[in-house]
This record gives sequence, C-alpha cells and structure tokens, in this order.
Amino acid sequence: MKPFKTYVPIARWLLRISLTAMLFFYYFTEFKNFNLHAVNFYLAAVYIVFASLLFIGGFLSRSSLTVISSLIIFILSVYSLIVYFPGFLNNAILAYLLPASLSLYFLSTGNES
Repeated sequence: MKPFKTYVPIARWLLRISLTAMLFFYYFTEFKNFNLHAVNFYLAAVYIVFASLLFIGGFLSRSSLTVISSLIIFILSVYSLIVYFPGFLNNAILAYLLPASLSLYFLSTGNES
C-alpha cells in the first residue's frame, strides 16, 4: 500500500501545533509564577517564545524562522535532558525527548511542502 502523500502538509501542521501546545501547557505554569531568580523561569520563557515563533514560522514562505526556533528548542531540550536526567528511563524523559525529536524534524526540513 502506498503512503498518502497528500496528507503530508496536514501532518506537518499537526506536528507543529502539537509541539507548540505541549511546550505551552507544560511550561506555562512555571512561566506564570514569574520568579526572576529561578533558572526554570527563563527556560520556560524561552520555550514558550520559541514555540510560538515556530508556529508563526509555518505561515511564512521562508523557513529561517522555523529553523532558528527549532534549533533553540532542540538545544534547550537536549540541555534539559542532560541536566534533569534521573539516571534511569521513565516517563519524565518524554517531556524532553519529544520536543527534541520534533524540533530536530523541523530543523532538518524547515517549511518545505
């Protein structure tokens, strides 16, 4: 059976929306606390800002905003994965591994249709 290539743009938009929604809902409570003395506040702020820019970058014809946003999200996700790794595999790893893999996808493909 052949793959449905006509659904690729819809799938890319669903990935983009899912990544933005996941990062927004996961980090918004930390961002809402507005603790300027905590590093987690700044990480949450960067995640939310660049997830929003990744979503906005999908509407542009050039893919530079998508690539830059994806690069920042990928770097932060790998950093968080290394720093907060509990020493064993558990469900909390998905909170860092999923954004890293999705942002790597957008980093490698950009906005191509």
